[in-house]
Amino acid sequence: MTENGGGWTLIARFSNGDGKNWMRDDGYWWYDQRSSQGQTTNPSNNYDMVSPAFWLVTGREFKITRSDDSSHTALLRTTSNCLRGRTFRSMISSFGRFTGCTSWASNRCRGSCSVTYGGLYRSTSGFSQARCSSNIQRSSNIGFWCDWSSGDGAVMMIGGGGSGCQRADHGIGITENNDSTFQDCSSDIGELDFGNEAQRTPTTQYSLNLWVR
Repeated sequence: MTENGGGWTLIARFSNGDGKNWMRDDGYWWYDQRSSQGQTTNPSNNYDMVSPAFWLVTGREFKITRSDDSSHTALLRTTSNCLRGRTFRSMISSFGRFTGCTSWASNRCRGSCSVTYGGLYRSTSGFSQARCSSNIQRSSNIGFWCDWSSGDGAVMMIGGGGSGCQRADHGIGITENNDSTFQDCSSDIGELDFGNEAQRTPTTQYSLNLWVR
């Protein structure tokens, strides 16, 4: 909590090295988990984690770092009071409850916050469209509950999306399930806890840490 200027609390981790916990059909980790899972105090760990801080600690901004970066340099940091004094769960769930086959959007993001980029973001999985602006979002934003063409989406889309920015499945909690849903109700197409495209082989070399302040 004293790294990178102090005051940052580690609240969650997204890893492709274990189960797709953040992409469960019931959205449980986003909405309902009420006990800690995984190693909550070690940012270098490469397995999924959710801390009670995810639903208990309020803040104004959040940042994303890599587990293989001991300096915890922000790959992405929000800049305009994104959380508005809320917990992360309160913010992300304020847009609705999209479990099972419930579609979360159609050709849009339900919300977004302005961000700055740094560190190794250009080579980090999930950040492939961080410099692209297109139909549904500018490059300088992170979007929440995004979809493009009723085919793929992201719970947290990093950078631009739409026809000119590789649609919408880049960022954290990505899917190519029909109608941007947690559950694929027609065929098993693909989903990842984070990445550049849900059908690509995911990186397991590092995970992404989520912090609030």
